[in-house]
Amino acid sequence: MVQEFLKDKKKIGILSMLFIVVIVLIGLYVKSGFKELKKNDTESIFVDDSIEADTSNDESVNVKNNNKSNNKDSKKQIVVAKNKNIVVEIKGEVKKPDVYTMSEDSIVKDLIDISGGLTENADLSNINRAKKLQDHELIYISNKNDENKEIQTVNSNSSNKDISNKKINLNSATLDQLKTLNGIGDSKAKGIIEYREKSGGFKSIEEIKNVSGIGDNMFERIKEQIEI
Repeated sequence: MVQEFLKDKKKIGILSMLFIVVIVLIGLYVKSGFKELKKNDTESIFVDDSIEADTSNDESVNVKNNNKSNNKDSKKQIVVAKNKNIVVEIKGEVKKPDVYTMSEDSIVKDLIDISGGLTENADLSNINRAKKLQDHELIYISNKNDENKEIQTVNSNSSNKDISNKKINLNSATLDQLKTLNGIGDSKAKGIIEYREKSGGFKSIEEIKNVSGIGDNMFERIKEQIEI
């Protein structure tokens, strides 16, 4: 009986030891699993940080892209500012006289072209087609058959004829009038005035040959222009 009891007691002790070992192993296992979970939690935090970093990078990229787009917009605005327009009017001998909006770098020729070109009676004698246009400027193309222009031309021609046909009086002409004679300069004109003052005036136009520097050849050139 005693031996059997001892055997049973040994069995109970062995079982108790096995139970304790199992409990310890379970404890160690549970503890190691908790560490793994904690490690995973830490890694997940790192992953979140990287995601946040990527997000911040994306935001910085978006900011850069926005800056680029803003720079492009500002450049476009600068280009628009450079391409300024002006308003000009053209009248007279063009096919479509009107008010036109032109680029500020336009010239008179550009305005003539956009207004349909010139008419057959257009007069460009007083027009500079290479001139740069100014804002609110008026360009007038006159008619080559304009009556006022014809009158002005006739008057100028007749006045020139009167001047050429009018003879210079040697006894009353001024210094400047004498200098209009062919070949008569300042010194010869003064000589003519000095001679007439000393001699009491010219008695004939041939007497001008007595003035120093005026000979037969010069007399022949001016005899039709002088009188007494």
